[in-house]
Amino acid sequence: MNTFRIATWNLDGYRSNAKSLLPRQLEVLQELLADIVVLTEVRDTTLLPGKQFWWSDPGEPPYTPRDRAVGIASSWEGRALPVRDSRLSVCVALAAPPPLGCIIVYGIIIPYAMDGVRQRVASAWERHQKAVDDVVADLCHLRSDPALREARIVLAGDFNTSLDGSNWYGHHGARIRLVDGLTSIGLTCHTLEDIRATRAADRAIVDHIWSSSDLISCEPLHIWCDRNEPGRLSDHNGVALRLVVNS
Repeated sequence: MNTFRIATWNLDGYRSNAKSLLPRQLEVLQELLADIVVLTEVRDTTLLPGKQFWWSDPGEPPYTPRDRAVGIASSWEGRALPVRDSRLSVCVALAAPPPLGCIIVYGIIIPYAMDGVRQRVASAWERHQKAVDDVVADLCHLRSDPALREARIVLAGDFNTSLDGSNWYGHHGARIRLVDGLTSIGLTCHTLEDIRATRAADRAIVDHIWSSSDLISCEPLHIWCDRNEPGRLSDHNGVALRLVVNS
């Protein structure tokens, strides 16, 4: 097995009607046949048949103890690795079938601009910028760890920033630090397509998938939930793609 499919989706799971949406969301996820799923704004009661979950730690009020920023699901066995902010990210080393070997999956939600502003505990973009710096530092540490030198890396989740060159959403300085930091350690972003131009989507991609350079995309980017229509399952696009070992 030298290919695998990864998907990420923000389920908008803190909404009051999230419980009614979840069964339909899970149907969509199961149809993807993804080997790795990174979910954001999710509850730790969420289940996917045949997969085990690794969760970020619970947040603080107004979030409930069941609300989680990130969950990573896979049918492969894995072990959790430490991260700087365990409320916003989770990292797991998965034992994928040969020749894939060890795949480190880092799931993240980088806060939106106004996170903490209404509660007067943060200024606009403050928490976003801190999370960007934390994720870059975590990935740099992982890449430099001698024990993980041969591991492949996948980074996915809700970045709350567009990377398609349109500057549709995000903080300019944080975006530069994010891209420069991740590319400097050999990671490649697979979600740079401007889907508003290419697919008439109503929003740019802000949920991204990155990987180490030993993994390359071998199928077109799959996008769903990309139009603002009644009954929409989430306020975010979902994204999925298949990665293959770059031999």
